[in-house]
Amino acid sequence: MQTLRLFSDVARRHSFSEAAKLHGITQSAASQRMSSLEKRLGVTLFDRSVRPLALTEAGEIFLAGCSELLEQYDRLQRRVMGLGGDPSGSVRVSAIYSAGIDLLERIRIGFVAAHSTVNVEIHYQHPEKVYQSVREHECDLGIVSYPQRWRQVGVIPLRDEVMALVAQPGHPLTRRASVRPTDLNGVRMVNFDPHLPVARHIRSYLRHHGAEPIVEHQFDNIDTIKNAVASTDGVAILPRRTVMQEVEMGVLAAVALEPQLVRPLGIIFRPPQRGSEPFGDAARLFVEYLIEHGRLPATRLRQEVPA
Repeated sequence: MQTLRLFSDVARRHSFSEAAKLHGITQSAASQRMSSLEKRLGVTLFDRSVRPLALTEAGEIFLAGCSELLEQYDRLQRRVMGLGGDPSGSVRVSAIYSAGIDLLERIRIGFVAAHSTVNVEIHYQHPEKVYQSVREHECDLGIVSYPQRWRQVGVIPLRDEVMALVAQPGHPLTRRASVRPTDLNGVRMVNFDPHLPVARHIRSYLRHHGAEPIVEHQFDNIDTIKNAVASTDGVAILPRRTVMQEVEMGVLAAVALEPQLVRPLGIIFRPPQRGSEPFGDAARLFVEYLIEHGRLPATRLRQEVPA
């Protein structure tokens, strides 16, 4: 089974080196195992003449069969392990960077403390990579903002995060109890990379309410945006939760948006085949724990910001 898993990971990642890291072996060892597999089967599974690595026709057929076999084996293993009481194994999570590394780490530590036989791995990726990881069985569940239901992706709502206007404490807009979108006309702004879902929804919110800020910088992660705002006279629209520490330290100030803008976060997963469960026992327990401890109510931000 380990050889089949290695083949599947090499095929899906189009890379011996990336699959080798995932399995804790060297690239040379991964390549040798795949060569041995090809010799046993009497076929060439990989086209090594192209970059990135590609599958041959035989490789495509073998990958489809491997995926089915591995899924059946994992289901059988989960059923047998479930007879022994507390489940064991690994839960693989793929999350966007802004899902809250600090929050997810606290949840992971708390869960593992309660279920010591389960290991939880959390990998942070861009949204499209999270969806890809879920579709291609590279993880048990994903965490994304503005989750989309596709034919190969199911969604469980996780939490709604209230967005706030963020700026340096001395910025004129931070003296207000709330800020309307039109107050941002002509104001320098730092925004998310335009390809990210959150950037598209912020643009739509501003456009819908007739706001025309001057977007000077665009970044793909919240930490860089916070640093840019802290060192310039620009403003940004960020989830209130992500700047609470900086607000308490006096590095940034957060002001409520009126009307309110909310960013939904959700758990995405690959829908199961008919008659099976979407999660194994360990993953199901983690999802339940995540929902219980990872929810944040979508309260009015005005109540959270000191007067």
